[in-house]
Amino acid sequence: MSVDSTTLIVAVLAASATTLLLTLIYLRFAGHRSFREKTVIPAIDEQLRTVLGNIAEGVMIIDSQGTISMFNPMAEQIFGYKENEIRGKNIDALLTDIRTGVGGAIGSGTREAVGLRKSGATFQVDLTVCETGDRNHPGFVAIARDITERKQAEQRLVYLAQYDALTGLPTRALFHDRATHALARASREEKLVAIMYLDLDHFKTINDGMGHHVGDELLKAVAKRITSCLRDVDTVSRLGGDEFTVILESIPHIDNATIVAEKIIDVMQEPFRVDGHEVHITISIGITIYPMDDKDLASLLKDADQAMYRAKQAGRNNFQLFGIDMAENAAAVKQMEMQIENALERGELLLHYQPRVDLSSGNIIGVEALLRWQHPEMGLISAGDFMPLLERSKLVYTVDEWVLRTVCTQNYQWQKIGMSPLRMTVNISPYRFRRRGFVELVEKILKETNMSADYLELDVPPEKLVGTGHENYRAVLNQLSALGVHVALADNGAGTSFRDSFQRLPLYVMKIDRSFVRDATVDRDHAAIVEAVVSLARAMKLKVVAEGVETREQLDALRRYGCDMVQGYLFSKPVSTEDITRMLREGKRLV
Repeated sequence: MSVDSTTLIVAVLAASATTLLLTLIYLRFAGHRSFREKTVIPAIDEQLRTVLGNIAEGVMIIDSQGTISMFNPMAEQIFGYKENEIRGKNIDALLTDIRTGVGGAIGSGTREAVGLRKSGATFQVDLTVCETGDRNHPGFVAIARDITERKQAEQRLVYLAQYDALTGLPTRALFHDRATHALARASREEKLVAIMYLDLDHFKTINDGMGHHVGDELLKAVAKRITSCLRDVDTVSRLGGDEFTVILESIPHIDNATIVAEKIIDVMQEPFRVDGHEVHITISIGITIYPMDDKDLASLLKDADQAMYRAKQAGRNNFQLFGIDMAENAAAVKQMEMQIENALERGELLLHYQPRVDLSSGNIIGVEALLRWQHPEMGLISAGDFMPLLERSKLVYTVDEWVLRTVCTQNYQWQKIGMSPLRMTVNISPYRFRRRGFVELVEKILKETNMSADYLELDVPPEKLVGTGHENYRAVLNQLSALGVHVALADNGAGTSFRDSFQRLPLYVMKIDRSFVRDATVDRDHAAIVEAVVSLARAMKLKVVAEGVETREQLDALRRYGCDMVQGYLFSKPVSTEDITRMLREGKRLV
């Protein structure tokens, strides 16, 4: 069988690497009567040698007994053997779980295997095997890829689904799991469990004044000090920002909880030394006790949160037990409701927009709407500073509806003045997803504002989409998708561990969190995670957007990884409606 070498090389450029290579080698060797009668190497012409010498996969040719007759340079690099060392040896020397022998025991197809280097070290290998030769003298072409880094990145993603990337503490998802088990044990053993909600005082002032790096290092140091006050059986988790929760399991008395709270407050008195700065910070703590205050975890968390806010009102740097004069806290919530309600009426609530940029064209293809409060006394306040309190009141539904309606109206206004349609991304409170009639509300607003559903994108945190008790969230997402609304995974730290659940959902975009983007150019683990997230998104046929891009180096790295879209301060901070309108009219390429 003779095939023109030039034709084969053209095929190399046109086909996928694995399929092409197997086809190429098959065509070269299918006509040979026996792998034993003819040595493989002389049969390969110079052009095929060049291909095999430069591809990124290890290629081996094996007979039906598993004897290796050809070993390309990348295979040498992967396994550590020179071709003259390995030729004539059995494949068992390279793959610890491959069984060889007559009858095709090697088998064809693609699978993961455990490779064995010359040094004796094992590693993960992706192996594609294709049968070749003739009926009487079968042989195999094997293509091997070292997937150690990819597997490590996947394991890291699974870890990050349960542990905070910054502090190493359990995440909200793992906290919920441990707390649920702690309450079940306490019920059986008739013991108490304390749930504590902790919030740093004036952390935003430090973060803004000294920079995010100092803020991050401070959070790591705070996490260590809190942990030092607990037993091994207890759990401290980071919910996000400067908020922490603690589970004190099987305590005999309430005093055990108050003693721990006092210890935590005391250890915060010693100044923190961060990057040459001496930083002073205090902490406010709310405590609730199972089963005295409430019986279910959701209610206990709400109780601890209320107690923590009461500690803030009492001057900060103290702890409060839920159930002791909580009426004052309820009054504070009511006062905040009135202030926000007045802010809506007076037009103090507003939206800022951060552009989303298409990496291939450099054009703005969408914006993310971010809530702000132009307070008459405190100035411009970010949503993170008032949403936690707002979410504890029914007014959160009114504000969410206002945000949705404002975004859709703005999109229509832009189209009225001749601008191209733009996808608008909105962060919706998880509480809104629980409320009946949300899908109907979205449909109503879209109709009233003449906005196409295709241009509305809603951010959803991954923990709302997986696990037991989340079926209604999935149902809501399916209904939104039926309307044509796009859904984005707002935080992908949970990535691969929830892949099976995500594949059944109508997702459109996967976001790479700013914490991974920030360190992708200086931390190999984070770089591998970003690559793994992009690969996961590709496998799920999702678009990928990277948040928090601040440097040209980060942008270049994201290009290499195959990101579709980016947003961050490198292109623009969140800006007013007037400023984003001007940017859109100018039509400037931002990349």
